[in-house]
Amino acid sequence: MLWTQRLWLRLQTLFRRDRIAQQLDAEIQFHLEQQIAENVTAGMDPEEARHTAIRAFGNPTVLKEETQETWGWMWVEQFAQDVRYGLRLLLKNRSFTLVAVTTLGIGIAATTALFSIFEGAYIHLGETEQVNRVVLLRQHLKERSPSFNFSIPEYFDIAGAHRYQSFDGLFAVHGVGATLSESLARAENPERIKVVHVTANMFTLYGISPILGRAFISDEDRPGGPNVAVLTYWLWNARFGRNPNVIGKTIYLDDVPYTTIGVMPRRSRHWGADVYVPFQLDAASNNRSERDLSIAGVTKEGFSAEQTQPELAYLARREEADHGEAHPEYKGLIYEPVDVRKAVVGDLRIALYILMGAVVLLALITAANIASLLVARTLARAGEIGTRLALGAMPARLARQFLTESVVLAALAGVVGLAAGASVLKPILAVVPARYIADEAEVHTNPAVLLISISVALLLGALFGLAPTIFISGRGMTANLQMSRSRSATDRGSRRMRAPLVLVEMALAFIVVMGAGLMARTYQRVTSMDLGYRPDHVLTMMISLPESKYPGGTELGNFSHELLKRVQSLPGVIEVCASSNRPAGSGLAFHDFSIPGRSLNTADGIATAAYRTITPAYFAVVGTSLREGRSFVEQDGPGNGVAIVNETFARTYFPGEDAVGKQIRLENRTGSSTQQSASDNVLQIVGVMKDARQIAYWQELSDLYKPITPEIYVPLLQHPEGGRELAVLLRTAVDPGTLTGAVRREVLAIDSERPVYSVETLQGLADNALGSTRLCLLILGTFAGVALMTACVGLYAIVSYSVTQRTNEIGIRMALGAKRRDVLRLFARDGIPLVLIGLFVGLVSSLGLTRLMSSLVYGVSANDAATLVAVSAILTVTAMLAVYIPARRAMRVDPMVALRHE
Repeated sequence: MLWTQRLWLRLQTLFRRDRIAQQLDAEIQFHLEQQIAENVTAGMDPEEARHTAIRAFGNPTVLKEETQETWGWMWVEQFAQDVRYGLRLLLKNRSFTLVAVTTLGIGIAATTALFSIFEGAYIHLGETEQVNRVVLLRQHLKERSPSFNFSIPEYFDIAGAHRYQSFDGLFAVHGVGATLSESLARAENPERIKVVHVTANMFTLYGISPILGRAFISDEDRPGGPNVAVLTYWLWNARFGRNPNVIGKTIYLDDVPYTTIGVMPRRSRHWGADVYVPFQLDAASNNRSERDLSIAGVTKEGFSAEQTQPELAYLARREEADHGEAHPEYKGLIYEPVDVRKAVVGDLRIALYILMGAVVLLALITAANIASLLVARTLARAGEIGTRLALGAMPARLARQFLTESVVLAALAGVVGLAAGASVLKPILAVVPARYIADEAEVHTNPAVLLISISVALLLGALFGLAPTIFISGRGMTANLQMSRSRSATDRGSRRMRAPLVLVEMALAFIVVMGAGLMARTYQRVTSMDLGYRPDHVLTMMISLPESKYPGGTELGNFSHELLKRVQSLPGVIEVCASSNRPAGSGLAFHDFSIPGRSLNTADGIATAAYRTITPAYFAVVGTSLREGRSFVEQDGPGNGVAIVNETFARTYFPGEDAVGKQIRLENRTGSSTQQSASDNVLQIVGVMKDARQIAYWQELSDLYKPITPEIYVPLLQHPEGGRELAVLLRTAVDPGTLTGAVRREVLAIDSERPVYSVETLQGLADNALGSTRLCLLILGTFAGVALMTACVGLYAIVSYSVTQRTNEIGIRMALGAKRRDVLRLFARDGIPLVLIGLFVGLVSSLGLTRLMSSLVYGVSANDAATLVAVSAILTVTAMLAVYIPARRAMRVDPMVALRHE
């Protein structure tokens, strides 16, 4: 018979079993009757002919089974039988099934959700392999803070004529805000977007191409080149409704016309861009003071960010040698590579590692719990195993049966876990601050995550189902039958096998709950920190005033004055102000300064301080108190140079003196100022304000504990250029969000082309700095609750199972005079030692493991005594309840009922 015929026959046997069985019965009957007829022809009587034919032919039932094994796949049929039998047992023992499936499902759900976020937001950030190899360069200049900002000459020095050993190439990038409109004559729906200037080679290095039109060419990336733009898919969809005719269309960015030449793919929204435009850098520029571009590169395949360090060190030495004499800041220059995934994900990367560790611990706890349940279930079936061995079943057949049951259980848990993991993915992402998930990242439950989760579930099922079965099967028929008749023997065996598992659960639960406790303490400390201002009931927004329409200080001052007057008259507004910067949500701007008649401790006698332009009501709006002198007044206009400094500035530069009345001069030292003013601008200090802590959205939690920066405040009317990107803040007597529409209308009433953007409450901006802490607290807290519950369920199960197995013993003891407290003590001895040992092991382990959280825990020690005591108390009380509840049930057993239990 050909293999194709054998395959067809086996498939028919598998899917058309009844029909094939009927055909086989008919064929066997035909051959039997033919043999009988031949025997009768040979002279036998019919009865003798029949018996002779049957003896010669063999047992029809055995022949039928042998033929079916030859025709079909017997192992498939046996597997189907095992699955059906396993499902019947699971339906029969619904309590066991519910606990096991729920416990294992929770572990799988947590693993699925967290790994999906980690894989989508960090491991595979971009849509091509090249995107995942992008590094940012950070330079360390003498007497300057490390910065990602470079000048145009510095870019060409680094990216110029050099054959790279570790980079495919380098490119420049810089993002700015711009107002998008589609017509100057009819500026409808102006929208504030982010325009990213890039060198033309970026898309080539990334290995991506537009889905419509084309990318930039080298001629468009030169000074004087045409104004062209490439749209991101997001903007093409949101603003233009995915209209393919957008190619060739003219758009206006801050009133400057650009021709749209391409649309990028869906995931290609890099650097937070809405629109890409060519940089058009001038290679002849020698201005090293204006550092407003970033340099990034794509490493060669196989090179990590760290492996590019030697080549960058060579480039830094070359830059110092070539230009160090004219630019002292290059002395000791260092170029540092930063993996762009780390720069984008920030401190969430550490949080994700810790949360993945918590997932592993939770998985181990659920695994130990499932193992404990399966051990008890297998031991309880010792009698069944012994009977089946007595009837001739092979140990391998029994092992396969129990393995199939466990895999079925794990598969059910896998389905539940995958469904739960996919359903909680969006809620978890909702609490992850938007800055942590890059625009180009796509977080979803992908096939790799599904495969891993299903494999883990099946592996756990196979491991925990097979191990106790092999142990029981190896004991032999007699031992298992004796074990089934002796509940005390079963209970002792169960305790020996389950106790270590429960101990492990308690220890691991302690570690997870300890981690959650530390995060709770950190969150409490940080949220109670004095920021130096009151962020509640303050609405903030940004307005951009381009130079094309507001060329000078007069126009800028008129706009801000008119807007503040209109907003102040709105119902529900207590006070309104304008500033060059909000106290939260962005970093500080800096300005150089000197002190007339004094020599500062720097090489050139010039220092740098934070710098902010404000209107007189600023301190009243944000709630910062005056320490000395006075605040600004409306009379502090042009020609009356005044300034206010913070306490740190006064202590640093006027120690032991009254800073009020002293003078400072605003300077513009090469390359350090981020705010521009007249180079000879002498200001008199008229007040000292309480220190206020600036919170930027990219800051890590540790930054909140760094010393506050010296800061200078100047009147916006004296320095109107500081209001070109204008922050408007208003303290309200009502919900701040209800005033957003009214303020927008007032802005459009003054200038219909000016969009209001970045509308957020000051409280929301301040809370963003706690994003990773809040995320860790939420998820670790959830995991801690689940881990505690799972461990206590395991403890409850072992004591409850012991009560059930020893019911007859309880009856005998009580019949012989034992008191209820004696019964309680009997079962407490089963559980309390496990609790105490588990807590001790967990305590010792947590002392080392919680140190891994040091980067996310601030203001509290990783081995905080109060947290240790609280966690120990919570676990002890909860575990004691898990022991007491089943032991209390044992106390109430009627002795007569107990004696009849066997």
